[in-house]
Amino acid sequence: MRAGGNGMIGGFVLTTAAVGGLLLCLTLWNTVQVQRLAHLPPPSLVQLSDGQTVRVEARAHYERSPAVIRRFVADSTQALFTWRYSLPGSGGKESADPGVMLSNRARLPTSVYQAGFCLAEDLRAELLRQLAELSGRLLSGRNGQVVFTATFIGEPQPVKGQDFTWNLTVVGAQVVYAPGRLEGVSLPFNKQITVRAVDPPSVNELVKTPLEQAIQRVRAGGLEIAAIRSLTKPSALE
Repeated sequence: MRAGGNGMIGGFVLTTAAVGGLLLCLTLWNTVQVQRLAHLPPPSLVQLSDGQTVRVEARAHYERSPAVIRRFVADSTQALFTWRYSLPGSGGKESADPGVMLSNRARLPTSVYQAGFCLAEDLRAELLRQLAELSGRLLSGRNGQVVFTATFIGEPQPVKGQDFTWNLTVVGAQVVYAPGRLEGVSLPFNKQITVRAVDPPSVNELVKTPLEQAIQRVRAGGLEIAAIRSLTKPSALE
């Protein structure tokens, strides 16, 4: 019995040593692979679902390049300050836009309401109400349109004391086209736009409604507008 017990103990020790050696080899192999991956250059291209490729570069989570910030501001101001009651349809044809009724009983074009999700939560509701009132006066009901064009978008300037927040100067004009003024009436636009980095929405393939798609689209860049201030004289949008 004593000899058999010693044999079992010896076998157990040998098995344990073999397993330990195997685990050590796996650990060393894993360490080598991690070190190899750590020294590989980051991927520079990402392939999209439609087969297109885009160039990418590694950045900190809330860091945004000046080009990305300026593009976001250009797209956002274009969408927020261009007002028309028409919706794109099939075959390039447009259909009438019923608009969105807000809490102040003023109506806003659907495209502007959707673009409003580029605004910070504490800014969106009041600014959209002001835009609805202004667009209602300038459009004389639902006739005509107001087209915004930016002629200058400045370089982003970091805001002191606020991380990942930038100020940009935007100069342009809103041109009001009405049935009796086909040549248009130009209204100057001279604003300081404050934007800040936020977490972009997670991609959800189950998103179906136009509103959900619009929210994902306007916030995909991980930025939002925190303030809009007039640079010349007081404005209803200040």
